[in-house]
Amino acid sequence: MSKNRTNTDYCRHVLRVAWTAHRGAMADTGARAEEFIQRLIPAETFEMADSHPDIILFMSGGSERRAIELADPARPVLLLSIPGNNAYAAATEVMAWMVNHKRIAMLSDAGDAAESGLIDRWRMAAGAWETLRGSRAGLIGTVSEWLVASDVTAEILRERFGVELIGIPWETLPDYSKEDPDLALLSRFGEKKAEGLEDAAKILTLLLRALHERGLAAIAVECFSLVQERKVTACLALAQLNSEGTVATCEGDIASMAGMMAGQALTGSVPWMANTTLLTEKTLILSHCTAPFDMVSQVKLPSHYETGWSLAVDGEITARDVTVYRFSENLDKVFIAEGRVVSRPHMEDACRTQVEIELPKEALRVLRERPLGNHLLLSPGKHSELLRLACWYKGIEPVT
Repeated sequence: MSKNRTNTDYCRHVLRVAWTAHRGAMADTGARAEEFIQRLIPAETFEMADSHPDIILFMSGGSERRAIELADPARPVLLLSIPGNNAYAAATEVMAWMVNHKRIAMLSDAGDAAESGLIDRWRMAAGAWETLRGSRAGLIGTVSEWLVASDVTAEILRERFGVELIGIPWETLPDYSKEDPDLALLSRFGEKKAEGLEDAAKILTLLLRALHERGLAAIAVECFSLVQERKVTACLALAQLNSEGTVATCEGDIASMAGMMAGQALTGSVPWMANTTLLTEKTLILSHCTAPFDMVSQVKLPSHYETGWSLAVDGEITARDVTVYRFSENLDKVFIAEGRVVSRPHMEDACRTQVEIELPKEALRVLRERPLGNHLLLSPGKHSELLRLACWYKGIEPVT
């Protein structure tokens, strides 16, 4: 297959907008509220509602009690006010009530929220978490024994992200050698057929079977046992899946899988999971053998770094600006930083695809003093503002 194997609906979420005003408000207040919102955001991005709102629009003072009645305890809400008419004062009172009752809410003047992009980011955050809710992810094998800070339990994954985790022992899967090789992966390299490419393409077919038969949106693959027992890697298969839009991690890293699912739901593209290889005074060096093909150029297929067997992805990250992030094993904390690619090193003693990123000093300090784990996720582009809002939306605390 050459098309995306997942359907990302992060930008299609329709915001539910409710309005509130004082008891003596004019009969046309609802119509004026809808007209006001239409001046701020496209009509197809919202609908007026009287329950479970994503946004409450304050049309006047004296509207506090009604706003509290409208707010859904299980749903974060954006409190917006029109200019004047004591609307912002009322919204402020309700915001204080939300804080006092440990409810997730955000306060802004409606015009400012539209101009700054806050309303659109709010829609994307709400839509991303809605997209993940009820999805299924698979763990093939077990979490690799060295990932002592990355073993997210099925219960936590379900409670925090709404994702059901399915365990898939390797012995329950067919022998990969009897599968047909995936043509999309084979055709990616044209007439150049590296030794071992056909086996890598058979691994991809096996993983696709597991995904489709179980209705999975993502997989984490414990791949070292496969390399050790059969001398074939899953590196190319995972790189192909990620480049086609299906989240796939190696080493059975569930924390990274969860973060990649969230990142894809927010930005529309799958991040790269990579090792924290080196921290310098100003930079972070990441490396791994499974970089998505759509994220790199000048791809070579050397052997897998740790074992020297089979094939791995060695490419040059094409992005200039990047966002680096990572969730904790309890999915209650997050590290987020934006950086700039300054070099693409070729160290012999590191995983194959490598990149050096200049990060703020504070971010480097956090990575030294309070890391959430070895593996970090890299997304091309500047996404920190959106990621922070989405994490705040879920009550996920940034590490500082």
